[in-house]
Order: sequence, then structure tokens, then C-alpha cells
Amino acid sequence: MGRPSALTSRQVNLALEVLVLAALLTGVSSWAVGDRWGGWFVVGHGVAGVALVLLAPAKLRGSVRTGFRRGRSTRWISAAFGVMVLVTVALGVLHATGLWSGVGPWSALWTHSLVGFALVPLFVWHLVTRPVRHRATDLDRRAVVRSGLLLGAAAGVYVAQETTTSLTGLAGGSRRGTGSHEVASGDPTQMPTVSWFDDRRPDVTDADAWQLTIAGRVVAINELRARTRPVPAVLDCTGGWWSEQSWDAVALADLLVDPSGHSVRVRSATGYDRLFGLDALDGIYLAVGYGGEPLRPGHGAPVRLVVPGRRGPWWVKWVTSVEPDDRPSWMQPPLPLA
Repeated sequence: MGRPSALTSRQVNLALEVLVLAALLTGVSSWAVGDRWGGWFVVGHGVAGVALVLLAPAKLRGSVRTGFRRGRSTRWISAAFGVMVLVTVALGVLHATGLWSGVGPWSALWTHSLVGFALVPLFVWHLVTRPVRHRATDLDRRAVVRSGLLLGAAAGVYVAQETTTSLTGLAGGSRRGTGSHEVASGDPTQMPTVSWFDDRRPDVTDADAWQLTIAGRVVAINELRARTRPVPAVLDCTGGWWSEQSWDAVALADLLVDPSGHSVRVRSATGYDRLFGLDALDGIYLAVGYGGEPLRPGHGAPVRLVVPGRRGPWWVKWVTSVEPDDRPSWMQPPLPLA
């Protein structure tokens, strides 16, 4: 049987490039898709991370050693890139096992994500400054077989890690398929308060004076409160936690009668917004509270969106308007850019 380390230097570089791209794409996709499919991307992300670690010795024995012998002035940038890849993988493992949850708002998964995004410009720089002319022989039969063995070994290590985590009773053993840990279900007072990137919580002093417009009509928060019903739903945050609450909410379908256009645009006081298809309005809600009490400011008070089955970025907070839109819902980035 072949071994991953038997790959040539060019083949190792090609494999690493593919794995870094795969790790990035599967990681972002696990946020963008709903709960139903997110788990498959999480598995792919984990396998890609393990494969990167398994290939690291071959990279060290090959081009890294050669590059340092040549004394290139940028060799330390390349070294930093490699170290950051390993740090990213290590943070992912700490989150997956539950051995370290992070410090304050800096969860292990969020830190893992930030370091991963910081790798992108270094990855591009590495490709530009270290161009490798790949040949057809780099994808010969032996290379394909050895790459398959590498992925098989990575999958085996990933399964072993998940099994060990579960059998030893570590916190990571009870994660959702999305990879998130349970936090404060049924207790909104302990639910974390987080925002998407540069969102800043607005100063809400009087909920009754909040300006909410639905299809061109101003709707008072008290009017929404009178129409709410309990809606059990899981908020699965991209920061690596999930929490199930009973939301006091009203379906958008009950608030928008025969909306025009192709979608509905839900906008926050921060400028953040998301588009939703008209066929999904029965399963999307405006919430003004949870468990019979009003929302807290950090949780989107006085009114926020509840979108069962979708990840946190779709749960728009501090909603100011719900309006029909001529654009179809697919005409937006899979994740907000700001």
C-alpha cells in the first residue's frame, strides 16, 4: 500500500492547495446552508483539516526544508502560514472535543474561524510567489491512489476522534450535527449575546416607540404581542453554540397577505438585511419575546426574526422593516458581507 508521504513534492503542494480550499469552502458552506445539510459540510471540513495535518510531515521534509536552505527572505512568512494552518486545525479540534470553549466572546470555533479567514490572503500570496507548474503526471494513477489513501486515513482519524469524544463523555460528544454545543436552552437569561461582524446594538429605550414597518404599514410592538404564540425553535449560532427557546412570535405569512414581488426583505436597524422567498413565510417568524417575557437588548429587542432550520446569520435582530422585494431570494450572498 502507498503512503501519503510517498507523494512527490509537487503532488504534496497540489494536495495541500486543494485541501486548504476544501477546508475554507466547507467551513463557510456549513454556515450558509441550513441545519439539515450543515452537518455534511462539517464532516468534510473536519476530514480536510485532519488530512492537512497528515500531509504536514511530507511538506516539512520536502519544500519547507529546501526553502529554508535557500535562505529566502520571505521564508518566515511561509513558516507563519504553516503555523497558522496548524493553529486553525488545533482550535477546531479543541472546539469539536469540548476541551476548550474559549475566553468570553472569543469561543474556540470563532477564533478558529478568524484565524482561518486570516489565512486567505497568505494562501493567495503563497500561490502567487511560489508558483508551481503542475504536470499531467502529478495526477497519475499512483497519485490518485495515494490521495485516496490519505483521505481514507483522514476520515478514519476523524471518526476515531468523534467516537473517542463521545465515549469519554467530553462535552463535544453531544454536539449538534452543525458542530455547535448546547447553551442555556429554556433559559434566555443565560443565552449568549452576539452580533454579525460589524453590527452594533442600537440603543433601545422605549420598545413601544419602535418604528416597525410591514408592507408599508407601521405596526406597533403591542400589536405584535397580541398576536404571538409560542414557537419552539433552535438558534444555532455560527460561534459554535445552540440554544432552544420558546419564542413568542408571529409568522410572517400572517402579517403579509398576498405580498407582491419575488421575495421579502427583512431589514435591521443596523442596516443588516436578508431576503426570503415567498414560499418560506409560513416558517419564518417575528418574535417579541421568549418564555412569556420581552426580548433582551442583546437578543434583538424589541423585535427579531426567528428562522427555524437556518443558522444564526439569518435570524435578523432589531427588525425595522419587512417589505416585499422584486429580487429573488437567491440574488444575495449566501452570508452577509457586513
